[in-house]
Amino acid sequence: MNTSNRGLTGYEVVLNALSAWGITTCTGVTGGGLLHFLRNLEPHPGMASSPPDGALRLFTLGEYAAGFVPLGSYLATGALGCCVATTGAATKLLSCGLTDAKLHDIPAVFLVPISSATAEGRSPIQDTSALGNNIIPQLQAEIPQGVFVLDQPGTIVQQLLQAQHRLQRYKPIVLVIEPGVLKRPTGMERCHFSAIRPAKANPSQVQELVESIRSELDGRRVIILAGEELARVPHAQRLTTRLSQQLGAPLVWSINGANGVERGNTMGHGYISFGGNDAAMAVWKSIGEDDVLLVLGACPDEYTVNLEKFQAGHTFVITSIEDGYGQHNGSFAHRARHAFRQWVTPLESALHSLVEHLESHPPRPLRTRPAPPNLNTSERKPPRPGFVDMRQFFSRLDSLWAPNTLGFDDVCLSYKDRQYVTQRPHPNTRFFSLYRGSAMGNVLGLSIGAKLATPQSHVVGFTGDGCFRLFAGCLSEASALDLLLFVLDNASYGIVEQALPTILPDVGPSRHHTQLTRMDFGEMARACGWAAFDLKPDLTNLEEILGLHREQSGKSILVTVPVDTEQVLGLNPRAGNL
Repeated sequence: MNTSNRGLTGYEVVLNALSAWGITTCTGVTGGGLLHFLRNLEPHPGMASSPPDGALRLFTLGEYAAGFVPLGSYLATGALGCCVATTGAATKLLSCGLTDAKLHDIPAVFLVPISSATAEGRSPIQDTSALGNNIIPQLQAEIPQGVFVLDQPGTIVQQLLQAQHRLQRYKPIVLVIEPGVLKRPTGMERCHFSAIRPAKANPSQVQELVESIRSELDGRRVIILAGEELARVPHAQRLTTRLSQQLGAPLVWSINGANGVERGNTMGHGYISFGGNDAAMAVWKSIGEDDVLLVLGACPDEYTVNLEKFQAGHTFVITSIEDGYGQHNGSFAHRARHAFRQWVTPLESALHSLVEHLESHPPRPLRTRPAPPNLNTSERKPPRPGFVDMRQFFSRLDSLWAPNTLGFDDVCLSYKDRQYVTQRPHPNTRFFSLYRGSAMGNVLGLSIGAKLATPQSHVVGFTGDGCFRLFAGCLSEASALDLLLFVLDNASYGIVEQALPTILPDVGPSRHHTQLTRMDFGEMARACGWAAFDLKPDLTNLEEILGLHREQSGKSILVTVPVDTEQVLGLNPRAGNL
């Protein structure tokens, strides 16, 4: 591609950067502004097995789903991914995933082109200038420091080095390319970019951290909140067990924070707030000025603390993410009612050091009793005849998960009810939910990203019949990836329908606007090359379906689950905020 004696072209520099960052797959759809970039990529075969050469490849996938693929790969393995879209509406579709990457502090690369500057004022198709959709200010409004416009050959390397720094800090980036400019030589004979690696801890900072926390523990009850950053920490499950048992401290966790918890931890009281367990909520509501709260990699978002402040007399926050989502001026101090300290340092080293320090300098906190075996005390009604009892469904699945299972909950009843029923994380699985943005239909892109990043995994997704409508047209591209997708079929926007009696108690069902036209999900899936099954209400074919999925036969499976919206399981505190 480099036909000039004046160094690398802009495209060659971009490709070098993507390679150095460990990116091997781009997802999206080709189009006018991408043609000269994509000519350098081989097509992805569309199967779960990774091509052996490590070359950058394009996995063709509709832009809405494609925008979530890099997020799925990162959650699965920590590997970076890249998604692409051409000018116009495609960029807006892709950027739905950008929002969740921002809100969950997930590094990912979004690459989009703009119209040629020479065409401005001449009404080009899919005009991205200020006279058209004015896309650059739109992107900058969402991630002000994360948009890098590569429209000057002499500054491309500098721009990409700045982008690399953003990725290092767990931030998504947008590379905006001007196709005509990137074809030109940059004047650089070579360029050097680095792999994205975790930051190293400052030993003196970690020492100050453990000593400060230790000094406030004697004579106080300690509560530990496990957050989603722990999913990125090796051995986090064992470390949180050791810490909670050292302190006799009840451990509660956020939706994704469960990935940092051991099922067998006797101090584990469960999920809090959205889909929360009764035992965990009792602990959380009891926190007062005499207590110490230790927050490990958790953001106090609405689904975790329901817009409330931390109530403990002393709140200590340890996070790996500088200026992460939810922080003001680099801190969560505004979310604490009383004394507050925060450290930004790699969680792994901080946890190791804290556990080891407490072992050599045992504190004398007020120890509490272990959690009860059953974390729920409230009664829940069964469904009407002909529907699957979702308590039995999630419980049965929980007893059948194969090792190395990765799961994703779409914005459906599953992302509220699964954790309520199962109560504790399963040692064979890791489950994730992108609930902060709550973009319906994210599950297909997430599942594809996870499977491409770790082909040996069993990837499972739960989606709703409303969510399904946003990605159904992309099923064919995922037909050979061995995905397992459960569609919760209740012919309604179930989460909204369940919440409306609280939000609008005087409004009749006809004005709920939650009903959906029924469709045959199995027939649609089979037409797209998937295997498909209807789950029997008594679950008698569930184990057989899971067995077929475990065979990794090269064919994805869709399972329709008949769900009764009137069966209300998990808590939804947000309804009271509406």
